[in-house]
Amino acid sequence: MGFDPLTRDSLVQSLRSALPLSARPRPALLDFLRARGASGRNAPRLVIVDIFNAGAQGLMCRFKIADESDAADFVAPLAQIALDRRYRSAQRLVAHPRHASRRDAA
Repeated sequence: MGFDPLTRDSLVQSLRSALPLSARPRPALLDFLRARGASGRNAPRLVIVDIFNAGAQGLMCRFKIADESDAADFVAPLAQIALDRRYRSAQRLVAHPRHASRRDAA
């Protein structure tokens, strides 16, 4: 995600203030979870418990699978997570790439 450092830090802080966040895995992450037996046939609901800036790797998140009391923590790129769009920060995250691609196309 092509955020400048100030915007990225602001986004991380606003997402952290809304923790825990509800989300769903995107297809690549869902495949990863299924391969490790952490997910069944349907896409599980995830609970994001931390978000952090991993430098060159971009924004990352630590999450658990909801409704599993002994669920292990997982870490994945935030790009592999579909945040519930009712969160204002999630809307900001989703809207940014569209605006960037419009600028690049002009």
